[in-house]
Amino acid sequence: MKKRMFIALMVAVGMMLPLSAFGAADFTLGGYIKMETIWDSTQVNKNLLQFISRNNDANFQHGRLKFTAENTRMNFTIKGPKLWGATTTGFIEWDFDNHSNEYIMTGTPGGGWASPHKARIGLRHAMFRLNWPETELMMGQYWSLLTEEVPETANFGACTTAGQPFLREPQIRISQMFGIGPGKMTASFALAQPTNGLWGLQVNGTQAGTNPYSCESSETPKIVARVKYDADLWGKAAFWGAPRPFSVRVGGAWWRERFRRFAADPAAAANGQVFGNNNFTAAYVSSRDQQYLNHWLVEGSVFIPVIPTTTKNLAGTASLLTQWWVGAGLDGYFEDFATTASYLNYVSGAGVAANPLIGDRQLVQRFGGYVQAQYYFTNQWYTNIVWGINRAFGVDQDRWIGDTTANDPVKTNQHYYATLWYQPIKALKFGLEYTYVRTDYFQKRTTNSQISDYGENHRMMFCGFFYF
Repeated sequence: MKKRMFIALMVAVGMMLPLSAFGAADFTLGGYIKMETIWDSTQVNKNLLQFISRNNDANFQHGRLKFTAENTRMNFTIKGPKLWGATTTGFIEWDFDNHSNEYIMTGTPGGGWASPHKARIGLRHAMFRLNWPETELMMGQYWSLLTEEVPETANFGACTTAGQPFLREPQIRISQMFGIGPGKMTASFALAQPTNGLWGLQVNGTQAGTNPYSCESSETPKIVARVKYDADLWGKAAFWGAPRPFSVRVGGAWWRERFRRFAADPAAAANGQVFGNNNFTAAYVSSRDQQYLNHWLVEGSVFIPVIPTTTKNLAGTASLLTQWWVGAGLDGYFEDFATTASYLNYVSGAGVAANPLIGDRQLVQRFGGYVQAQYYFTNQWYTNIVWGINRAFGVDQDRWIGDTTANDPVKTNQHYYATLWYQPIKALKFGLEYTYVRTDYFQKRTTNSQISDYGENHRMMFCGFFYF
């Protein structure tokens, strides 16, 4: 009897412990409801996280109208107790836009758009912080250090694949602030998960075969570092509706990836392709041996209050925000995709089953960036114009071997946005936006006796937010 009472007491204590921990925390629910109405001149996905299909591709060159509320988001902010002299906070955010991940990963031109009735919950952020007066330790999934300067457009993820490195990633991050002159400098360092593989684990589950990406793995964590300087030198201007001073930052990321050798299957159809005159030529393709490749990205940005204010009144203010980068193998930041972020540099072979083309794997090098100009007519009405570009360089078409039949490398991708915003009260915000997107390809392709090496999309978008 005493033994049973002791067990019951221990169970009761165990149940009380987590309740007491929750009792020390303060939970706040937040987020917004977002309604989007979109008309596109071609078939593209909602967030434009893809390349545009060629203008002579009849499968995708027709208009489409969509209504959706799947980008509605909710979040919890949790304020915890003090620990080691630091304040503790947590943040979890989710939305209902997760069905588009298949198009995000493949970058398929003309990628589809699932019905709003098939919307799926997707985890956006899940992290916690310990904050001391000048130091912060963060753990969990949050924006990359190189993705915190997002343009303010009606289409979220603006300039992704066209100038804006865009990524939420699981990470361990530490930041240290220093007072320098009239402003402050913040140095940050993070270890994060490479998005196209796990440490020492294979992607897609097989060790070898005709699919080159089944032989891919990340050998190191992603190492990310950034230095940012903020100073109120002549006043502030708006950034996402809040006054912000002059700021400049420089950052970079690196991780190492391994590709194991894959071999063409003589019994299968030709598994790769090479550049031709007006079209690709199918060929049997294989890599020469195992290789280690270094993914890297260096970027910098600057925010300039052009017409500043010294109060919270934003009327009549103007700002300029620009970010530029250069790197290699940028599928890890949605500035390229797995099928086009690397290729085989020709070494030997004839491209037939008995003698496949052999090559050494290379990462595609790209540079890009965007510019945003914003002006506030009043505290309720404002506008912004954004242009972004992503361009490949150093690609030798004579030595490129496309190692899948889906490989269709993109030379340049550009986004143009013009948005008019109206926010009558803090809880409501409306936007009307025109977008032009153009994708230029390296290779012309013949379809129905027509040749096209670029694709275009025009978009009109209206959105409404209700914040809570």
